[in-house]
Amino acid sequence: MLITKQQHLYYFMFDIFYHTWFPHCVGLFFLTFLQEDAAIVAASFATVEYNLPISLAFFSVYFGIITGDLFIYGLGRVAQSNKWLRGKVIGPKVDQVKFFLEKNFIWAVAICRVAPTLLFPTFVAIGWFRMPVKRFFIITATTAAIYTPILFFLVTILGKAVLYKLGFWSWGILLLIVIVFPLRKVYKSVWKKDTGVDASILRFPFMKGSAILGDPREKEHRGMPSLSGLKRLVSLAERVPNGLFYIPVGLRWIALSIRYGNFTLPTLANPLIETGGFWGESKSKVLGDIGLEQQKWVANFFPYKRTERPPEIDLQEVLTKMREAGIEFPLVAKPDIGWQGFGVRKVDDEEALLNYLTVYPKNESLLIQHLIPYDGEAGVFYARMPNEEHGKVFSLTLRYFPYVIGDGSSTLRELIQHNPRTGFKSDYFLGKNPDHLGLGAERLATIPADEEMVRLAFIGSIRVGGIYRDARHLITTELSQRFDEIARSIPEFYYGRFDIRFKSTDELKAAEGFSIIEVNGAGSEPIHAWDPDMTLFNLYRELFKTQSLMFRIAAQNRKRGFKTEGIISFIRAARKQNKLIKLYPPAE
Repeated sequence: MLITKQQHLYYFMFDIFYHTWFPHCVGLFFLTFLQEDAAIVAASFATVEYNLPISLAFFSVYFGIITGDLFIYGLGRVAQSNKWLRGKVIGPKVDQVKFFLEKNFIWAVAICRVAPTLLFPTFVAIGWFRMPVKRFFIITATTAAIYTPILFFLVTILGKAVLYKLGFWSWGILLLIVIVFPLRKVYKSVWKKDTGVDASILRFPFMKGSAILGDPREKEHRGMPSLSGLKRLVSLAERVPNGLFYIPVGLRWIALSIRYGNFTLPTLANPLIETGGFWGESKSKVLGDIGLEQQKWVANFFPYKRTERPPEIDLQEVLTKMREAGIEFPLVAKPDIGWQGFGVRKVDDEEALLNYLTVYPKNESLLIQHLIPYDGEAGVFYARMPNEEHGKVFSLTLRYFPYVIGDGSSTLRELIQHNPRTGFKSDYFLGKNPDHLGLGAERLATIPADEEMVRLAFIGSIRVGGIYRDARHLITTELSQRFDEIARSIPEFYYGRFDIRFKSTDELKAAEGFSIIEVNGAGSEPIHAWDPDMTLFNLYRELFKTQSLMFRIAAQNRKRGFKTEGIISFIRAARKQNKLIKLYPPAE
């Protein structure tokens, strides 16, 4: 007997409703309302554990995502006429993001797909401003159609590989991913009373700002080129979440490890430094390894290990060592095992030094260093093949500390929040980030004079809003030769970056008027790649190029008889560094 098309449809619907598939599909559909990524993970595991057809699992999640997006958009629209809802989801400063959303509509919708905590406030704001629903639907449907199958496929492959091996415990892990984590996100990011859609919520990692108050291109750092030629203040790479950005770099590391037959091979880039200088190494030891003849280029310093004794006793010992080393206040105090400026402070007097020692972790070393009184700061990236007599400077990057320019009417807080460069890093300056001291309520309430430059942080790391500028055009033969001499004075040093303070670029090109404040090994990057004007393609190209160079250098050192760091000790060094970073005093 022939079966008609209607009968085919009937049997198909029967299978859906009378098998266990239907409740799974409904559950996946509504789970997307809580957290999209968790729903995708749940759908992937359901296909593995319950043999849920992939097509049903995928479309349940996909249509749930689209429906949820439209629902959130609708909340914003309805809030226009519903006072109660408006009070719950709309903050008083929402108008400040309208200009940004109008100019960056596609980017805003697309990035929210990979940054879930931004999705709810952004889509509500889009609805609030009554932006075209058709355009919104097309963009969100397209991005979901790209992102969902990629994540779905990756998790499904992982599920097939490990689910049956984990057995009972896999469901505990899945429970944390699917239920606990999403509910925590929802509670913290959506339903708390202070999370209305205002300017602070919509501080995108890539936000250009709705107004430019005190454009940091208008002023110059002493001894450094003007930023007037800078086309944009936030690089494209900074707009991408770190976890997402470094995926290609990590995958390429794995590929190179397979090619060279060792995952920790880069630890041999500098075989006499712990982990090759990738992480966990002693900054004071590396600085101290610079040859005596080249120590004149190093900022005066000494290490000190914090003891179990009261900090007042440690203070007296540090003061004694300062007199012996000829270091006076103000000075720089920073961790011996450090990264990206965590725990680094300018210390003006004994009281400030005592405060620093009081909160510094006991039995851990720190550096006391002479303060170089120059605005100029740069990263000098150097490399040498072990079979070559001389190396050279491959990269030179100028660091500009974060700052704003007064307009005579706006408070410092307003200048920070509305500035396109400092706005998305404002938590560091407003005292909301525990890793940074912040500027204090009184100072934030001050009104800087018109054209007044206000420095916001002592450190110039991009982590806190510093600007990096590609300065490879300033590399001269004299500069390259000078750093080759310094690098070759360090035993078995082949790859790394010298962080320096300098008086002027003219003197720097002549290889004069600078002091080395830190040496970084295999964990360093050619930071010129983070120039805001650098394209994402060129940034990855630079990172990949130096990554390949690092593996080649390490491979040659392996042939010379050096042994790589074991994977256990390599991971242990990373864990130690990450643990210490959380214990360090807030940076300045």
